[in-house]
Amino acid sequence: MIYAEARYKPLGDLYLTVEFGDELSLALNFRVIALDGALKARPLRGVTETIPTNRSLGIVYDPFTVERQELVARLKDLERQVHTVEELPSRHVTIPIWYDDPWSLECATAHGVPNNVELLAEINAMTVAEVIRTHSGTDHWVSAVGFTPACYQAMPLDPSKALTAPKYQRPRRWTPERILCIAGQLTSFYPIASPGGYQLLGRTPIELYDPRQRNPAFADGPVLPRVGDRHTYVPIDETIYWDIRREVEAGVYQYQIREGTYRLRDYLSQLPGSGEGRGRGARA
Repeated sequence: MIYAEARYKPLGDLYLTVEFGDELSLALNFRVIALDGALKARPLRGVTETIPTNRSLGIVYDPFTVERQELVARLKDLERQVHTVEELPSRHVTIPIWYDDPWSLECATAHGVPNNVELLAEINAMTVAEVIRTHSGTDHWVSAVGFTPACYQAMPLDPSKALTAPKYQRPRRWTPERILCIAGQLTSFYPIASPGGYQLLGRTPIELYDPRQRNPAFADGPVLPRVGDRHTYVPIDETIYWDIRREVEAGVYQYQIREGTYRLRDYLSQLPGSGEGRGRGARA
């Protein structure tokens, strides 16, 4: 459900959350990003940080500068001004992936579970090749960034290419760094070696987190993914993986990032029951 009006909830003395709904929805995430952008463009006194997520905007504030009731009133005024947003700035980022890679297989074997991509193929009634084609066959919208640096969640922008993936029943003790993963319909990422429970899809040779900021792509900070980015995942083989990895380690890899915008209606037109989507399908 997407709420008709945002709900404002206190979380302790220094934190407020603005909830826009209780489901995974691009339209809902647009409202989160729109309010976050409005706060950055017109900062409110006392607000020290914002944290956009799939369905809510976290707000950290100084209670000695602004009382919660006053902050909520100001946020409601601002939220009403950006309630309807049809288009947002959106970078397009191309990320090469070695799907069904040996590190993911080694990790699955060490934890006593099936090869994750083969499990996804079984669950989704596909072959492994079809899983890879399906996952890489659409852009993915980054709806949240956090948990560990450069860890993110991203939803498929073509609903017909949404895979279903369960989490591990028992989380792994470790996961290799730079692994792409999936749970539910959300793609995520392990920027560093860490425990986890998402199904492993493959490994990228590029860095999405670089605390040393060696590449110009990290000029604005050590974390590359941003909420509102669109990712294209490009399947690569072992040879290309190591060619790119050498470029990354030498500091000469050219990240493929394009500035742009994205219209909500381009997504909504593809949803089941959309007249525009049915028309597009008929023309195809």
